[in-house]
Amino acid sequence: MKGGKPLTGEDKAAILLFALGPEASAPLVQTMDDKMLKRLGSRMADLGKIEAEVLNSVTEEYLELHRSADPLMRSSQNDVVSLFRYAIETDRADRLLNELNTPKTLTIWDKLSRLKPEMIANSITNEHPQTLALILGHIDSGVASRVIALLPEDMQLSVVMRMSKIETVPKELVRDIEETLEKELADMQGESGISFDGMVSVVDILKGLEKEVARPILDQLRDKDERLFAQVDRLLLIFEDLIELSDRDIQTILKHISSDDLVKAMKGGSDDVADRFFDNMSQRAAEIMREDMSVMGPMKLADVEDAQQIVLKIIRKLDDDGAITLSSTDDMV
Repeated sequence: MKGGKPLTGEDKAAILLFALGPEASAPLVQTMDDKMLKRLGSRMADLGKIEAEVLNSVTEEYLELHRSADPLMRSSQNDVVSLFRYAIETDRADRLLNELNTPKTLTIWDKLSRLKPEMIANSITNEHPQTLALILGHIDSGVASRVIALLPEDMQLSVVMRMSKIETVPKELVRDIEETLEKELADMQGESGISFDGMVSVVDILKGLEKEVARPILDQLRDKDERLFAQVDRLLLIFEDLIELSDRDIQTILKHISSDDLVKAMKGGSDDVADRFFDNMSQRAAEIMREDMSVMGPMKLADVEDAQQIVLKIIRKLDDDGAITLSSTDDMV
């Protein structure tokens, strides 16, 4: 682990436990639940080399305890084993270590939760409201709420009410839904010949790259496989990402997009996105746009997505021209 990259709380806790060693860490570990132990154990195993500047960023006390002629230390799976064996009872340690060493298999619900809400809404929008309620009740609640916002307004209340009344669901029904979703997900990703996990990995990697590095990769991808490029490009920047833009950038965007396109696009977005635009308009303009949205009535999901893509295309062009600055490589065209 090299310096320069911001440390998360789990990074710091894992470094501290490694630095203290099994004996000193035991009192801390014994108070943790299994979920926390697995998370910290997994993080410790992945730390690798720990430079002096990283140790110093955790605490001065830690640096003082571990000053050495060799500024690098290495935490590994063996340190996790030593800590768990020393600090907690044998059966519990064995169980947690086995779970840490077992590769995680993504369930269909895990896979759906990692998809963009727009993709989920597209794949399930024609299902019966009861089926929609079952599906959304099984995925991450934050993702589910964004999917509901993308559904036609006349369907949103029906789905929410059905979700609130779900108590027990026959296993056979859940299994049937899982099998159907697995097939639909495979079909949806099959056009480009890339698996779901591969697609998620590609997008995550590109988002983590600097623009100067990611742009040539995307240019080459577009030349080599236009279909795959289109799928990746659609995931790199979504309407919800606009929340992160600065006020100045939002104001610039408002000068280049039509009110009609923006109203339609916001019909399928979250209130947070809409508020970012309203906050950067005059009070009168915001009132008019809110009124336009309320009288427009329900819209087809496809029409909302078309409007959002028009807005996003303009935003990408503004970023390419240097008129605005997107916060990550989501801006790639």
